Amino acid sequence: MPAAQISVPPLPVIDPLAAALDELPLPIWRRDTTLRLIWVNRAYARAVDATPSQAVSEQRELAANVLDRSGRALAERARAAGAPQNETRHVVAGGQRRYFRLVEGAAGGLGWAEDITAVEEAEAELERHKSAHAEVLEQMSVAVAIYGPDRRLAFFNSAMCQLWQLDEAWLSLRPTLAEVLEVLRERRQLPEQADFRRYKQEQLERFTSLLEPTEELMSRPDGSVLRVFVFPHPMGGLAVTYEDVTSRLALESSYNTLIAVQRETLDGLTEGIAVFGQDGRLSLWNPAFAKIWELESELLAQAPHVAELAQKFERFFERTSEAKGFRTTFVSNNLDRIARPGRFERADESVIQYQSVLLPDGGVLNSFVDVTDSVRVEQALREKNAALEAADQLKLDFLANVSYQLRTPLNAMIGFAEILSKQYFGALNDKQMEYSEGLLEAGQRLVSLIDAVLDLSTIEAGYMRLNRTPVDLARMLEEVHGLTQEWARKQDIHLALDAPANLGVIEADERRLKQVLVNLISNSIKFTHPGGEIRLSGRRDNDEEARLIVSDNGAGISIQDWERVFAPFERSKPRDWKSGAGVGLALVKSFVALHGGRVELESRADRGTVVTCVLPAHPPADNANS
Repeated sequence: MPAAQISVPPLPVIDPLAAALDELPLPIWRRDTTLRLIWVNRAYARAVDATPSQAVSEQRELAANVLDRSGRALAERARAAGAPQNETRHVVAGGQRRYFRLVEGAAGGLGWAEDITAVEEAEAELERHKSAHAEVLEQMSVAVAIYGPDRRLAFFNSAMCQLWQLDEAWLSLRPTLAEVLEVLRERRQLPEQADFRRYKQEQLERFTSLLEPTEELMSRPDGSVLRVFVFPHPMGGLAVTYEDVTSRLALESSYNTLIAVQRETLDGLTEGIAVFGQDGRLSLWNPAFAKIWELESELLAQAPHVAELAQKFERFFERTSEAKGFRTTFVSNNLDRIARPGRFERADESVIQYQSVLLPDGGVLNSFVDVTDSVRVEQALREKNAALEAADQLKLDFLANVSYQLRTPLNAMIGFAEILSKQYFGALNDKQMEYSEGLLEAGQRLVSLIDAVLDLSTIEAGYMRLNRTPVDLARMLEEVHGLTQEWARKQDIHLALDAPANLGVIEADERRLKQVLVNLISNSIKFTHPGGEIRLSGRRDNDEEARLIVSDNGAGISIQDWERVFAPFERSKPRDWKSGAGVGLALVKSFVALHGGRVELESRADRGTVVTCVLPAHPPADNANS
């Protein structure tokens, strides 16, 4: 039978083969002679988010809208060519953007897609590394040239152009190493060679013979000297660096000048310097060293041994044991080459800090600094700090103790005031009722103050623990608004609420957050004139944090009082009795800080105040159990 008349039975009939292909992770499909899908495996079905039968019945093409609108362009090319065709394209498969190699067989054959996303990512990563490597080399002051396996210039930096005075455009044409050498020879940039052809051949042979890095010095006709470092490149070819070391020769001529400068520098130091050589004798010293140890210049000029000087130091110590201990340490540091810092107090009550440093030539540098004044200041500051901490603790203990002691009689007073105001034992006249209500209000205010002081004391002592639960911020704002609306109305102040639905939920102590907002609103009521407005609002800009805001158009706070108002027992207007005891805002700051948040203040005198409590949606790792 002619080949054109051979018909290939549909693949689904071949159950074993179909089952085997169905298990493969590659999307595989088969088309009929009209290029319609007649069978797909499960991997194909997953890629197009369908079952195999659904993918065939609905003709879901994996490459739809990629190769062309129908997704059959590659199959049409395979049919026209009579041979398999392939292309690499980005395809959305299984809800993910992947990079596939799509292969279509001839008419009636199989097609498959190979996921090569990892290859694409690896190539992209390699390109990023190559770009980063090139960027680093470009910033180097050393001239760098990299020749590929084809012996052509694959990379050069700007220092290469400057050093050899080569045209960047010409280098971008990727000349060979041989061509570069010829150009440099024409411009007399290379050392004179008796046999340049042999020299060039030796350079080219390095592409195949060089196994280890090699370093050499190159003297150019203009008198400059280059340090040339050649090594095999990991990607094939050679890498060459050229460093101009001509200036190093000039350094030798200035050596004596530098020694003189060093001498003057050491003499100007307030730090005592003494350098002992390998033989243990003094080789270098400055006047500060002689002054600290009260030594004669004539003695030091004779290069005394370290043991001799150590014996001179013994007179600065009261006890023989201390003198011998320092002598042993000082001598061993210099003879045994031990780098050791230390500090000691002398008989004249001066404190000397010393440090021994090992030098490359085998010597040891010793530095001595009189830190007596610094030590005394440090000690005074430590004592003062300890006294301040003790005083602060006494204050907190006193406040907490007084608060507890006041609570019992105060509760009795409030109870009696409530009995009087309720007129349980008879009617009261207007004046008596006014007095009883005033007494009750004052007692309740004092209870709130005591509670606030106790909270502050607990926070300062580090005993406060938050009861974190999921908090619906919009609901909480509505509850606080309902709780404080009547307070504002009594002062002829409008309390507005702005609680958008996207505030969501955060992990926090709801009772403490309500306490924060109530304190802020109460403070705003005190400093907002009748007819004014207070706004309670919330804002959620992202998933990480939420903002609770209390703003008013009241008296405001001057800039110089911004920091002070959040300190315990501080007020923005000390002479205003309405400002309270000054603990409300301190509690606000403390509770927000316990939540891992912060308080932001915007205010100007007579222009109102905006207080924003920024709270994390989830407790920070170091604050999760607070």
